[in-house]
Amino acid sequence: MLWKKEWRWLLVFGVILLAGCSIDSHLQEAVKVEDPYESENEQDFSGLVISYWALPHGESTLVRLPYGKTMLIDTGTAEDWPVLSEYLAEQKLTRLDYLVLTNDQPEHVGGYSLLSKQILVENVILPKLVKETIQRVTPFRSDVRQLAVEAGQMVTLDKEVSMNVLLPDEPLFLSPQNNSLVFRLVHGNLRFLFTSGVNEKAEERLLERYAGQLKAEVLKVGDEGSSQGTSQPFLTAVDPQVAIIQTGKPRDKMKEGQTEVLERLGESWAETYITSDAGTITILSNGKDYRILKQKK
Repeated sequence: MLWKKEWRWLLVFGVILLAGCSIDSHLQEAVKVEDPYESENEQDFSGLVISYWALPHGESTLVRLPYGKTMLIDTGTAEDWPVLSEYLAEQKLTRLDYLVLTNDQPEHVGGYSLLSKQILVENVILPKLVKETIQRVTPFRSDVRQLAVEAGQMVTLDKEVSMNVLLPDEPLFLSPQNNSLVFRLVHGNLRFLFTSGVNEKAEERLLERYAGQLKAEVLKVGDEGSSQGTSQPFLTAVDPQVAIIQTGKPRDKMKEGQTEVLERLGESWAETYITSDAGTITILSNGKDYRILKQKK
């Protein structure tokens, strides 16, 4: 009988030991780092994480908000879907709190129909002025909540991050790209400007109406670095520390006009990254400091 009692005590001790290990493991997984320079990777970072994904043809950016919500900005082209799907799988994403569609062009919304079949989207944010044109090319499910935003509107995404909408506004431009949604994400003292596919005409309007609200530490360059935009007056107003060009064309195959844009960015002292060369660019922000991670695929 004595051996039975000893066996029972060993069993209880083993269960307690395993439970303790499980708790320790759970606590280790739950530890998050607030300083971007002390973080080993984006998974252990507690702040804002923005990943400018490298796609072959279009644009798509994933934003992980500090309190756990996720937001995808654009879906690339239909041809980009295999790559975009892989990125989403790596992030273990099966749902999105927000999906931002900036215009109705294939480079920005072409992958929506494929994405919507695999990813649950809770809310779609789109520009009010061209909402109907986007809806014609992106058939939304009836259970998807649509939030149409307009210039001058501030959208609170979580306790620390807001979206400041700058364009489009009346009147409409003839160029569809210039009617794109332009906005700044504001996280503490840091600002991230997203310009979708706009060119110089839209930039002129931004300068006329929001010259004092364009400054941003990080600029997502418009229209894949096209020479039709990123004018010097616009760059002067934004004064970016970092510029990111999302394009599938490597630097040595860019058109002559695009190299002019790179020169202007260089003269503006902006640290410039091209996703075709550098791969996905991820930025970690705690609202005061930020860190750039390059993840070449």
